[in-house]
Amino acid sequence: MRVGEKRKVEVQGSEILLIYLGGERYFAFDNKCPHLGCDLSKYGVLIREELVCQCHFSHFSVKDGRPLKGASKRPIRVYRVEVEGDKLILNPVDGKPSQ
Repeated sequence: MRVGEKRKVEVQGSEILLIYLGGERYFAFDNKCPHLGCDLSKYGVLIREELVCQCHFSHFSVKDGRPLKGASKRPIRVYRVEVEGDKLILNPVDGKPSQ
């Protein structure tokens, strides 16, 4: 992946948005915006420390997924990404198992 590239992947039946930051650093989120379900691999943009859904301009914290401004009042699930060799291990930040 190139730095800044977004990719939608399926993990255990759930769509996850990966954003590559360079080195072994990634951001990962549920791919559907919690507001109206827009596809974030198409409409999501990373601006500083916020994931922005351009469908209705909801802003979410990249650290914990809480809504910061915009239409969504619900948080988005954020995943911690660990690199093990050529594999990425995703764990929800909230500790709940992914669906």
